[in-house]
Amino acid sequence: MSIHIIITTLALLLILGSALDLTPFQAQQRSIHLSLFHRDSSLSPLHNNQERSYGNVRSSFLRSKIRLAYLLNQESIFDDLQGGDVEAEHGEYLVKFSIGTPPVETIAVVDMANELVLTRCNNQTLHIFDSSNSLTYKNITCNSSDCDLLTNWACDSSNRCSIVYGSPGFSHTNSLLGSDVFMFESSNGSTFVIDDVIFGCKYYPESTSYTQYGGILGLGFHNLSLIMQMSSITEPKFTYCLGNHNDPEAENRLVLGNGVFLEGQTTPLNVINGRYGLVLEGISVGSQRLKIPPQVFQRGRRGEGEVIIDTGTMLTFLAADAYDRLVEELEGQLGLDMEEWPDPPYHRCYKGNMHHINKFQGVILHFARGVNVLMDVGNLFLQVEDGLFCLGVLPSPAGGASVLGSLFQQSYSVGYHLRDMLVSYVWNTGMRASHEVEPVLSRNIRY
Repeated sequence: MSIHIIITTLALLLILGSALDLTPFQAQQRSIHLSLFHRDSSLSPLHNNQERSYGNVRSSFLRSKIRLAYLLNQESIFDDLQGGDVEAEHGEYLVKFSIGTPPVETIAVVDMANELVLTRCNNQTLHIFDSSNSLTYKNITCNSSDCDLLTNWACDSSNRCSIVYGSPGFSHTNSLLGSDVFMFESSNGSTFVIDDVIFGCKYYPESTSYTQYGGILGLGFHNLSLIMQMSSITEPKFTYCLGNHNDPEAENRLVLGNGVFLEGQTTPLNVINGRYGLVLEGISVGSQRLKIPPQVFQRGRRGEGEVIIDTGTMLTFLAADAYDRLVEELEGQLGLDMEEWPDPPYHRCYKGNMHHINKFQGVILHFARGVNVLMDVGNLFLQVEDGLFCLGVLPSPAGGASVLGSLFQQSYSVGYHLRDMLVSYVWNTGMRASHEVEPVLSRNIRY
């Protein structure tokens, strides 16, 4: 017997043995705490040592516009983009976990708008998961009820469930649906193992939008997203706290499960074509409420008026009518004069340093149920060059939805309760759960 087989068998026996000693899962007291890292951090496979910090900002602007096209399904948004080297990444934040037996480490982008967990498989050039080497991997057949959960699927010649899934710049038409063991290392050092996670396994090595990392960890409102797959063992809740965008090495946290829905302001959560949405009722600059017609944020038949909340987009995009009024009031109150800037990702730029802005009372977004969320200088502006800063809010295309990106959300803990359909906001508290929790586990979650 080869050494590889012996090690693999021992690993499997250890995992199976630990399962025998488990106590029942206590849903009310359990959660998984994960560390996220920004795509530009030194931990990221997308990190570019040659790119200056201001170059990262420019790339973020470009990626945000590409992400907007994905969220709104409007490929025409690409027309005014320059810099074709920027891929259609599915998010700004990544997480590490392992798949299979023996476990193989994977780095995936966290995507709140994606309905699936996806990974590349059988790739010979990257150190990523290979389903043929996992003792616990199982194919899902077309006869399975899990296959029926897919929006679009087909059968291959072996009756295996194949995912038919596509979006601008990102396609999974050659992916198979399977299940395997997922292992997460909590930020407190605990290890969590979740059995039988259903995910898409892409078997072809051709270039895609996630060639440099292992896949996508979908947290969307769908039965096959990770958070919804966990709902049989814990309430479908998740919370994140995003660090300062100006510091790619800043700490970012994601908590899955119970004990983390923060006691802050709560506003209703909607699901809009698989995207999470909020009810925005108005905007103020300081004490001045902007005269935005109510229908600007009221959903129409073609999706106009929607307000999507997303961590995969850095920038905030507002419907044109709201954007124009915001810019006019901001520039008037702060005495800002627009600087002409030829680089197309930017819209409104100004001379100086954003941190020298004074007498700023902030921008307040007024959500349903009287929830008011403050945006300060760091949520609104980005320094793009020495002596030049730009507004991190752009106009959404005609007829498009508004999108509240991660810049808007930094310095908040944002909690999602997918059963009660609520979102909570707590200012600058990081990831403080209601009580410290132990590792959990059985769909089986175990540890």
